[in-house]
Amino acid sequence: MGVLGVLLALSAVANAQSINRIVVKGNDRINEAVITAALRTRVGMTPTDSDLRRDEDNLLSLGVFKTVKLLVAPNASGETELFVNVVEYPVVKEYRITGNTLVKTETIAEAIRKIQPTDKVWNNKNADQVSKAVRDLYDKQGMFVEFTQIGPDADSPNTLTIAILEPRLGKVDLIGLQRTRPETVKRIMKSKPGQPYRRDLLRKDLENLALGTNWFESVDPLPTEGDQPGTIDLKLTFKEARTGQYQAGVALDPQSRLVGTIDVGDTNFRGLGQSVSLSLSQATVGGGPSVEASFFNRFYDSRDTTMNLRLYSRVVYNFTGSGLSVDSSSVSETFDERRTGVALMFSRPLGEAHRISLGFQARNSRTIDLNASSTGQFIQQDGDLLSLQIGGEYNTVRGGNEPYRGDALSMTLEPGITKITAVGGTLAGSGDLIGTSNFAKLTGEYRRYWSKEPKKAAQETNTSRFELAQRPTIAFRTRFGAITGTVPFFEQLFVGGTDSLRGYDNQRFWGNRSILSMLEYRYPVQKSFSLAAFADYGSAWGGYGQLNNFEQTDTPSFKLGYGVGLGFRVSGLGSIRIDFARNQEGGSRTHFSFGQTF
Repeated sequence: MGVLGVLLALSAVANAQSINRIVVKGNDRINEAVITAALRTRVGMTPTDSDLRRDEDNLLSLGVFKTVKLLVAPNASGETELFVNVVEYPVVKEYRITGNTLVKTETIAEAIRKIQPTDKVWNNKNADQVSKAVRDLYDKQGMFVEFTQIGPDADSPNTLTIAILEPRLGKVDLIGLQRTRPETVKRIMKSKPGQPYRRDLLRKDLENLALGTNWFESVDPLPTEGDQPGTIDLKLTFKEARTGQYQAGVALDPQSRLVGTIDVGDTNFRGLGQSVSLSLSQATVGGGPSVEASFFNRFYDSRDTTMNLRLYSRVVYNFTGSGLSVDSSSVSETFDERRTGVALMFSRPLGEAHRISLGFQARNSRTIDLNASSTGQFIQQDGDLLSLQIGGEYNTVRGGNEPYRGDALSMTLEPGITKITAVGGTLAGSGDLIGTSNFAKLTGEYRRYWSKEPKKAAQETNTSRFELAQRPTIAFRTRFGAITGTVPFFEQLFVGGTDSLRGYDNQRFWGNRSILSMLEYRYPVQKSFSLAAFADYGSAWGGYGQLNNFEQTDTPSFKLGYGVGLGFRVSGLGSIRIDFARNQEGGSRTHFSFGQTF
């Protein structure tokens, strides 16, 4: 230090005076005691410049002052005073919220009011809390937001302004599409350019593409900052799967007879998202060939109405199904049916979670290949059926064909008319079944899926998570049915078999009332393999007809089935399930199915 520096230091020490009094100026709503308590400088102390700057920072950290300035000066009496000059933030009288479209203004205002009430001085420390509260509201909508202002308005100081910037979806580039048309992908996606960029909606779109169509092996998104301010551009890279199928071969039918099959189809016909199929089969014994043609258009009109048309003439193997029995009772007689008919169904969305449907079916059934013993233990009930189907659904299930979260409730009312022309077997004495009858069938189903949500950090970094939504999942389904009027035997409500009460023979229980509940725990081992544990519990009762030792009841008699399952994912086909089931009577069955059980 030079001579000049030493002299200045000595002068400062000589001139420094201890504080005799602290004077606070500019405060209106903030009590003086609160201000002086925040100061480290006290009466009797001799503060330095660094001490004064430290106290200014302490006062600013309270959040209620716009500016703070500390000065030391003598008064007329020669005493040294510390002047604390403050400018308070204004009192908040009202809120002004701008830029919000997905969250209501009243909802945001209510969240702000809990942090920064009106008639209170604005506290700048509350800005972070307000920001978090608003972000949490948007997070529930699957969005993130930015803010251009959180604080008092410059032109209206008593107005707390929350200026929200909702990022918009900019350009969407589709890469890797060779067969699928871009407009087909854009029809499926509900995330549209120019609309708010919603992570949850985008995730749902990508799950519908990757898991709900079976058209793609993977869909990888890459969001980037858009060219326009406040926009996010999106690049989607697709790896297409094979959707066209041609299969020919020989298999065993459920009654252990050789059957030749030819199946031709495409689940993404001409790249338009339409599904077409033609199936032919011929058993080595009588009955003739079975043929079924179907066409599904998921974009029937501009309102995303779907259309499903089926034409068929096929042999139905009653009381058998896609399962192998170990030690259960079965029907020794064979009484197959040929069912010929048409079914048409239209379904239209009402918002994001609701759908309505309307359809009809017309069918003729006649018994074929009848090989019954003298006991007459078989069912014959030939005739025509015509019915309408009116339905509604609420569905928030996520995961496409591999559901993991959400719930769904559906109800279907089916009024119809039947004309029975011939009866036989256990129904031979029921002459009152001949002729025309009316009926109404009401069925309902509720499904629920639980799974642990991945950490948000993982959700928002590696976007390859959209390829598969694999996670341990608890799945629950319950359904019921009720019939009034007279229906043909095989239009009753059946419980038992692959998609209902596993561990029992197909169509084991029947009646005009039914209740069934199914519970599963699904655990993915790897991308294409999963394990499951399940329990089914249900009953059907109040029907007519008796077959061999398939006893029936007029009142509910609930049965339990349980077991384990294996699931496999096959490219272009989706999931295949094999379930090994036991029943409470000591019997066992192995069940095969395509897709998840529910």
